[in-house]
This record gives sequence, C-alpha cells and structure tokens, in this order.
Amino acid sequence: MSMGSNDMEQVKKQFEKDPPKIIGGYKRQGWAQKALDKTENEDIEQEKKGFITAKAILEAKDGSYYPAFLLIDTKKSGRIKDAFFLSEAQEQFNLIPLELALEYMDKDTSDLMPFRYRTLGKVKGDQFQKNWPDFS
Repeated sequence: MSMGSNDMEQVKKQFEKDPPKIIGGYKRQGWAQKALDKTENEDIEQEKKGFITAKAILEAKDGSYYPAFLLIDTKKSGRIKDAFFLSEAQEQFNLIPLELALEYMDKDTSDLMPFRYRTLGKVKGDQFQKNWPDFS
C-alpha cells in the first residue's frame, strides 16, 4: 500500500488536473460507517511484515467523521504507520494518503488534527486503542 516518491509525484500531477473528492466531514459516524460498508475490503486485512490494514472511522478535532483505512504495525503494539482517506471516482473508491488528502479537504488542518480513531474490528495486540470500540 505504500507509495514511492515517484508514484506520489504522478498522483499529485493527476490530482492537479482532477482533484479528488475526499469522502467525509460527516456529522454522524454512522455515515462514515456506511461509506466503509460500500467497500469490498474486509474490516481487517493481513498485509506483509506484520502489518494489517483496518477499516476505521476517524473523528476530527471539529467533531466531524471520516471513513479511512489505517495501516497498522502489529509488531509495534498497533502503531499506525499510515492513514488513507477515501475518494470516489467512477463507481469505485480510491485511497488517498493522509498527507495528500489534507491538501484537498475544505478545512484547515487545525480543525482536523489530531484525529481520534476506532477500527471497525478489534486489532489483536493493539495497545494504542485503549477504549475500543470507543474512540482513542
């Protein structure tokens, strides 16, 4: 799921022509849940080298909600390595890395960060989500 810097440059050029529409900013977390339910991914998917990708709902500092996928390192007690937001494009979803997605959201980063989050499925060995299934 990670991108090299060359890939990132190509993506940025594409976005300059056709900016992504980041899904989220919902007033209710149920709407973020519905967006995640539309994706074909499992709630938690095993990746290489002890990583998992987990569907999650992010709660922004301003109280709005965003559906996202988190890349979590299970070897480091559940530390988040990266976050990907959803954007819709012609009947499918694209995953946009956090740092890139922030550039296309119609809010200041200070209204969004820091995010609180909760994964849809329980991540075994995750010590960062102390209150699961509530937000951490």
